[in-house]
Amino acid sequence: MITKPGHDQNRPSRPCWNRDYQAQALRVELADGNLYVFPYRRLAFVRFESGNDHDELHVVLDTHQIHITGKHLREVALALQKSAVDWVRELPGRYGSQSDDDHAWITSIAVSERQGTNDSSGTEVCSGTVVNR
Repeated sequence: MITKPGHDQNRPSRPCWNRDYQAQALRVELADGNLYVFPYRRLAFVRFESGNDHDELHVVLDTHQIHITGKHLREVALALQKSAVDWVRELPGRYGSQSDDDHAWITSIAVSERQGTNDSSGTEVCSGTVVNR
């Protein structure tokens, strides 16, 4: 097996995300240790934007938006198309030197509630406040 100099064969090839064709939900792990789990049935759409120094993924669900920034995120977007991403996580900047290979690298993730949306119980979420109707 031929590897790049300095490449650790024991290190997972995708330390920022995992592909699983049988995933039922997307787990989003933040650097502060918090996490979210979103069922794929709530996915509205995904937008991929390629940039010179970084890529962006916008994952829009019926109740939340997820903004992911990093490198080589196209492969994550294509896996999301097939509901095949089990989890994503952002890695601290100190690991940035390892992002030079062709694998996806996530530098930041922001999760926010969508304004004026309803959750599955018919509760409307407005400006972060829950309003029962």
